[in-house]
Parts: sequence; structure tokens; C-alpha cells
Amino acid sequence: MVVFQRALGARFQGLAAALAGKPAFWLVFIVTMFTWPIWRSIRSERDLPARHRPVLGLVRDFTLRDQNGGELGAEELRGRLWVASFTAVDCQPACIEAERVMTTMAELRHRTRNLGDALRLVTFTVAPDRDTAERMSALSVNHRASHGWRFVSGPPDRVRGVLRDFQVAEDIPQPRVALVDGDMRIRGYYDLDTDGALDALLRDLSLLLTPGG
Repeated sequence: MVVFQRALGARFQGLAAALAGKPAFWLVFIVTMFTWPIWRSIRSERDLPARHRPVLGLVRDFTLRDQNGGELGAEELRGRLWVASFTAVDCQPACIEAERVMTTMAELRHRTRNLGDALRLVTFTVAPDRDTAERMSALSVNHRASHGWRFVSGPPDRVRGVLRDFQVAEDIPQPRVALVDGDMRIRGYYDLDTDGALDALLRDLSLLLTPGG
């Protein structure tokens, strides 16, 4: 048995040496190395979920206040994709987690900057009794929010109604964000504390922006 294994090993070594001396072998090797990532990419595209994302809920019509004291409501958001996040100015004991979510939201805004008015980011307070428009304004400045990213508060009963639509508990900042389509339908939830969540969100944004998505 040992003799057979040695003989087999010697044959493989001889074959490897012979192949290494043939230019055709290296050509095939190089082509394979370059085409493998492309093949994997094509396979990954085939494995993506269907373009028609599920509908997970509906967001009611609302009118609230943004960080600039202006109104933000369903009328402005209709016809656009938007991503909702949920935080508070006084976020203890979840401040580190809340800060991480806001940092990821800023990255999302940067990576989707070329979409212009096709996408909005909306950060709702989960503490409507405390977080006035002025306080949300200070929070937005900390994160360099632009016109496309709104920090929203307003009458507590109205804010609570919207939070219920997203199944978000009051006074608890969330690591989870929601993707909403132009018909005010919730099409996905993404836990930004999870590896790959931002990439999944960007992928689904792309799918919904495609005609028929």
C-alpha cells in the first residue's frame, strides 16, 4: 500500500511538472482565475431575491416637523423611495448603538448621493415628548444632514402613530431601519448592527428603482 501511494504521488508530481512546462496550461490557468470571479458574480445575481419585494406594512399619511421647522409628510415622500430610522436625542443606555446607526445612515446617504430626489432618508424621534424640532436640528447638525436627510419630530400623538406603523417601541432607539416605497409600503427591514445589512439595503434599493420593481 505504501509503495502504491508513493508511486501515485510520483506520477502526480511528474504530471504537474510536465504541465508546468506547457504554455497552454498557464493560459488555461490564467483564464480560469480571471473568469471565476465573473462567474461567481453572475451566479450571485441569479441568487438574488425576486425583484418584487414583499409588502410588510403600510405607513399612514402624516405631517410632522423636520429639523428646520418645516413640514415633512406623506405628500412629499410619495413617489420616492425612503429609508426610515428611529433614534432619540437622549439615548441612554443605547447611545453607542444609536450613534453607530446614524453613522451608517450617513454612509448610506453618501453612497446614494447620485440618486438625488429619488431617495429620502427620514430619522424619526422615538421620544416625541422630549425631542422638539430644535433638538432634532442639533442632532442633524452633528451628522451633517443635508436636505435629503430629514430629522423628524412633532405632536407626540402623531409621532406615536407613525412609530406604530413601523412596530417601533417608544423611547427605544432602533438598530433596525425600514425601506419604504413611493406608495408608502414598507418593503424591508434591515438591522444595521448586522454584517451585510447595508449592502442588502442598497441591493433592494436598486431592485425597487428598476422598472417593475
